[in-house]
Amino acid sequence: MARRNRTAARRPRDAQPLPVRVRAALAAIPGVFLNAPEVRDRPWKFLLPILALAFVVRAAVALSGDFVIHPDEIMQYLEPAHRLAFGNGGVFWEYHYGARSWLTPGLIAAVLKLFDAIGLGQPLWYVGGVKLAFCAVSLIIPAGMYFFARQHFSETTARVALVAGAFWYELVGFAHKPMTEFTAAALLMALIALCVRPDPNKLRVVLAVAFIAVLASAIRQQYAPLALPILALFFLRTDKKILLTLASAALVVAVGVFDAITWDAGLFHPYILNFRVNLVLGDMRVGESPPWQYLHWLLLSSAGIAALCVLAALRNIRRYALPLALIAVALLAHSMQPHKEYRYIFVVIPLYLLIGSDLIARLAQAVNRNDRPRSPRRGSRRPNERPSSASWKPVLSIAAAIFALISAAGIFNALPGQSYVYKAWSAETGIVQFARDHDPIFEAYRYLADAPDVAAVSHIDRFFFNIPAYYYLHREIPLYTRGSAYLIFSDPDKTDLESLTESVSHVVTEDPDVSIPGYSLEKSFGHVRILRRDADEPPIRRWQSYTPTFQTGIFGQTAAELYPDLPPIPPNLGIRFANE
Repeated sequence: MARRNRTAARRPRDAQPLPVRVRAALAAIPGVFLNAPEVRDRPWKFLLPILALAFVVRAAVALSGDFVIHPDEIMQYLEPAHRLAFGNGGVFWEYHYGARSWLTPGLIAAVLKLFDAIGLGQPLWYVGGVKLAFCAVSLIIPAGMYFFARQHFSETTARVALVAGAFWYELVGFAHKPMTEFTAAALLMALIALCVRPDPNKLRVVLAVAFIAVLASAIRQQYAPLALPILALFFLRTDKKILLTLASAALVVAVGVFDAITWDAGLFHPYILNFRVNLVLGDMRVGESPPWQYLHWLLLSSAGIAALCVLAALRNIRRYALPLALIAVALLAHSMQPHKEYRYIFVVIPLYLLIGSDLIARLAQAVNRNDRPRSPRRGSRRPNERPSSASWKPVLSIAAAIFALISAAGIFNALPGQSYVYKAWSAETGIVQFARDHDPIFEAYRYLADAPDVAAVSHIDRFFFNIPAYYYLHREIPLYTRGSAYLIFSDPDKTDLESLTESVSHVVTEDPDVSIPGYSLEKSFGHVRILRRDADEPPIRRWQSYTPTFQTGIFGQTAAELYPDLPPIPPNLGIRFANE
């Protein structure tokens, strides 16, 4: 036996059995992507105070006003959640055919029901409450950045990363948004922090990694190409490979069962349907935006910081292998799609900030080393002399000043080219203003939610997908918009004015030239005017239910063609008057 072992030890590397070489190669992969600094100290004493201050800053921006980065924010998440919680809300083709998961709207609906249970089920309370809930979720990003940098780089880098993640203007400005990109990005930051933990064999760590990887992929399936490699790295590090595999598989099945139950359809129904629709429509969008579009947006939104971080990191690829690889995967995966929106690559922001934080920390440490007093003869530091931080503090101060200047300009939408970044390539995007010049339409709907004698509303300037909708209106009343106003004038025996006065008590318009006989100005919010019917008679025609259904153009038509067995979208938006 001893001779056999000595012979195997002398065997050339190439002569090793293939399984042995494969296992050795796989075991070496974590060492390529992960650093392992020795961490002995407890977490920074200012960790929780900085996270608390980060929440205050996020809450201040969230509660200062309303803006929409994309109509999906309302029509795909807030409006379905309102319908789930209160019974009324618009139904878009995704929620008619089942092309979206109920994970995010379900979470929002739970918050709405909680507010309703304690007597605060009004927009005055729950709109801000939902925003604050997502602000709390967003704190996972700076916390994840800190703990990842602490294990992967150094404590100094971790502290810089914590501050960067806490106060970078985009992480602050979009913190309260219910978009899946933002929530999934927070989960990915938690995932990479868990991936580098020194205790990969602890049961709770293994289960947490499996849960977060699957949840991030389920919430935003386009982020699965990032979650799965991180999960694979942890798989190679842990000895509990079977447990991790079984837990991940069970959670994936749980997601499929959840979709099957909520949609009364097959496993993973929303993901399959959405993929098929976008696959069919992909050819129609070829040439919509160039492959380098995301690079241009990142350059503008970061004032060049993103490019500097990545280019500097290329000089030490070994140290920055993991964040660089994740950035590359995110950009490549999304750049192959003809339809591009900046929010899709939100996860890239904390990743390049991590790189930048380490670059700044290492620069400060290098300045500190070069500035140490040296012995006249040997050029070494004097015995028992503690290194002074005075030499590297200016470096951090200059970096902090530049960071603060760019973030302040960004939060007030003053960066050059910033307005171009947040616009999708469609005309659907709302007005993105983080801290000022908010879209007054939200204030108008907040007013209508509490104004007296509001029996029916017609918003004559916008389509339903581009208004605050029932989530802000919160009334079981008819809501007509551009594209559905024909329902008002469907009676051939009445004049248009008679039909209007029977159908609408209030008109919302952004056109200063609109004047309607029998309606007078009740309230103005910037360029938005609310006109009120002068007389209380005749009574307003009501609907049987307040869940209008919208096909939304070619998307709904394609879904109907792909799934002819599903119930078609009803005519006239599914609206039936109470007397029918």
